[in-house]
Amino acid sequence: MTTATVARGSREAPLSTEYREEPVWWRDAGFPAVQRHSPTREADVAIIGAGYTGLCAALTLGRHGKRVVVFDKDAIGRGASGRNAGMIHAGLRRDIEWLERHRGAAGVALHAASVDAVRYVATTAAAIDAGACFEECGWLYLAHRPSAMRRLRSQERTRRERLEEDTQLLETDAVVQETAAHGFHGALRTSNGASIHPARYLAALARAAIATGAEIHERAGVTDVVRRATGGFTLTTPGASLAARDVLVASNGYTDAAVPQLRRRVIPIGSYIIVTEPLGDTLAAQVSAQRRMMSDTRNFLHYWRLTPDHRMLFGGRTSFTPVSLQRARDLLYAAMLDMYPQLTAVRVSNAWTGFVGFTFDQLPHLGRLGGITYALGYCGSGVALGSKLGALAGQWIATGETPAIARMPFPTLPGYTGRPWFLPVAGRYFQLRDRL
Repeated sequence: MTTATVARGSREAPLSTEYREEPVWWRDAGFPAVQRHSPTREADVAIIGAGYTGLCAALTLGRHGKRVVVFDKDAIGRGASGRNAGMIHAGLRRDIEWLERHRGAAGVALHAASVDAVRYVATTAAAIDAGACFEECGWLYLAHRPSAMRRLRSQERTRRERLEEDTQLLETDAVVQETAAHGFHGALRTSNGASIHPARYLAALARAAIATGAEIHERAGVTDVVRRATGGFTLTTPGASLAARDVLVASNGYTDAAVPQLRRRVIPIGSYIIVTEPLGDTLAAQVSAQRRMMSDTRNFLHYWRLTPDHRMLFGGRTSFTPVSLQRARDLLYAAMLDMYPQLTAVRVSNAWTGFVGFTFDQLPHLGRLGGITYALGYCGSGVALGSKLGALAGQWIATGETPAIARMPFPTLPGYTGRPWFLPVAGRYFQLRDRL
C-alpha cells in the first residue's frame, strides 16, 4: 500500500500488520444472509435503505402485519449504519429554546423524540441482541479554546434545568479526573451519553425484521419511483419492479437521484475514523477510565471512545473538500497524538470513511413529499435518531396517525441538486470560527 503525502504538521500513521480499510465493527457483526432472488411484485410498503431507519421501520410495520420489502444499493452495513462510531446521545444540534421559537409544537415534539430515542435504542437492543453492547456511560465535551468554555457553561445550565441531566463543569486542572488528554481548557461532563456496537445492533435489527416477514434485498438499488394513477407507487430496480402502496425513503446521506426531491434536501458530508490496536488496561484508563464518549467543541470536531476490546476509536471531519482516506487517516492520527502523546507507539488497525447526512436547518426530518414518506437528515446523530424516526415512520404508515414532528418544513437551497458545491467555502468559514 502506498501512503499519501502528509500535510506539514501531521504524522504518518504506523499501521498494524492486519491493517484494513474497513470498519472494525464488521469483523464480528454477524450480518444475516438475505434474499438474492427477485422481490415480491407487490407489497404494502417499499423501503429504500437497509440502515437503522429502514430496518426499524420494517420491524414496526411487520409487527402491524404489513408486507414490507427493503431495498439497499449495497450490502447491509455498508452505509452509515455500519460505519459510525457507535456513540449515542439525546438532543439535537438546535437547543430546546431555538426549537420552541422557530418550530413551535413540532420542534418541541422533535426534541422529545430525540430524548426518547436513546431509551428506544436501549430497549430494542436488549430485546433483539444482548451482544449489541449498549452501555450508558456519559459524555465528555472538551473545550478546545477558552472561549468555548462560555458555550459549555450555557449548555450546562440548559441541560441541568431543562433536560434534567446530571452535569458537571470541569475546569482545566480538573479534566485529568476524566482523561489524560492534552490541550483542553475545561470540559462539560453529562450523564447523556451511551455506546453500542453499531454493526451488531444493525445485524440484529435485520434479523428481527426478517422474522416479521420483511424481505431485504441487498445490492438492489432503486433507480426510479413513479406515482401510479391508480394509487401507490412503482419502484424500479435493475432486475425487477415492485408495486407498493407506500414508500419510505430511509437512505440519509446516501440518498440519490431515484428521489431527486429529497436528494436536494440532504447534504452528504464525509466523516473519517481510525481505530488502533488494543491499548491495554493502562493506556485505556488514561484515555477514559470511565469509558465515556468524548468530543471537542470544534466545528471540525473530533470524537473518540474506547471500543469494547480497549481500542481507541478516533474520528472527525478532516476536510469539507475531497480527501483521500490515507491522508485523512494520517491527519486523524496526528490529531490523536496531539491530545494523547502517550499513544505514539500504538499502531492503526482500521481506517474508513462514510457520509453523514446533514440538512440546511441542522435538524432531522420526518414527513411526506409527493406522497413519499421520508425519515433522514440526522446530522451525525443517526444511531438514536435514525432508529426512533424509523419506528415513528413505520407507525405512521401502519396506522395513519401523523406524528407532530411531520409538520416541520424541510428546507433546501435554490439551485442545489445534491452536489454540495458550497462545502469548501463553508469549510473555510468553520475553520476560521474554530480559531476564534
